[in-house]
Amino acid sequence: MKKKRFAIFLLVAVFILAPVALMLYGRLLYGGTSKEIEQMTTYDRHYVMITGAEDSGLWDAVYESAKAEGEKRGIYIERFGDQLAVQYDRCQLVKMAVQASVDGIIVNSDETEEMTACIDEAVAQGIPVATVLNDCSGSMRQCFVGTNNYHIGQEYGKQIRQALRNMKKKGMKKVLVLTENNSGDTSGNLILLGIRETLEREIKVTHEVSVDAVPIDNSDSFGAEEYIRDVFLDAEQIPDILVCLSGVYTQCAYQAAVDYNKVGMVQLLGYYDSEQILDALAKNILTVTITPDTQQMGQLSVEALDEYRQTGYTNGYTAVDVQLITASDAKERLARIEQEQGL
Repeated sequence: MKKKRFAIFLLVAVFILAPVALMLYGRLLYGGTSKEIEQMTTYDRHYVMITGAEDSGLWDAVYESAKAEGEKRGIYIERFGDQLAVQYDRCQLVKMAVQASVDGIIVNSDETEEMTACIDEAVAQGIPVATVLNDCSGSMRQCFVGTNNYHIGQEYGKQIRQALRNMKKKGMKKVLVLTENNSGDTSGNLILLGIRETLEREIKVTHEVSVDAVPIDNSDSFGAEEYIRDVFLDAEQIPDILVCLSGVYTQCAYQAAVDYNKVGMVQLLGYYDSEQILDALAKNILTVTITPDTQQMGQLSVEALDEYRQTGYTNGYTAVDVQLITASDAKERLARIEQEQGL
């Protein structure tokens, strides 16, 4: 009888003390109350986004869009490898994501054999992969979400032609295109092809303008800044038109134009639409800038992975819109930003 009473007492004690223990454990582990723990969001799937360190502003915007789309679908989107004490390259992060058995991978890829092998291993393990902005066409990835780089080159070509028409300089005009120093990245080559073919078609006489491409390191802003500074300081090297194919190059170029009093002397064609770039455009330091729709990029990459997981199928290529932004467009955008911020 005593044993039975003791068992009942023990059972009641467990029911009473268990919630208290859970609350105390929650405070210790999460730094929050039991109510806060109850309000924590649970997710059905876990996708990771791997972007690399370059053009962090652009990728921040892509990630925020992907994260918002994931929340609508019950998916946790993690910026994988971000803010780690040790810097891992994108292939290493893909391997780590496979070992973590995530439900999907979104990666700013390249065309190297190493990346191809990493993506193929993920797919072989049943983890779908979407490449974003930069593709790995030889891999088994499920979808590429990105821009038409040849079309971007054509748009740059048209803007270069317009800038050439407004120049009073006679003789040879020099165009310098800054591309990424990445053997696995073909986007710069396609953009350059689009520029050259557009100029050949519209100018007719190709010897009126020289178009040269220079690959520089995009992973380190100091390297880009040093090279662009040297361009502006060398009177023989300085171009009439400088085309920047990344947000990092664009910021370094307009800052150099200001620092070395070259505003207006060099026509700057930029990339991306950060608030700083819009400000430089509104002040006529930049001529125009071209940017992919980062909201579409993040949203569509999540949609592609989710569609594949649910149906086993998805489009192999999903195009993202590209926008040309002029000085007047930049002023309107900045005005909207100030209004939204209540300034």
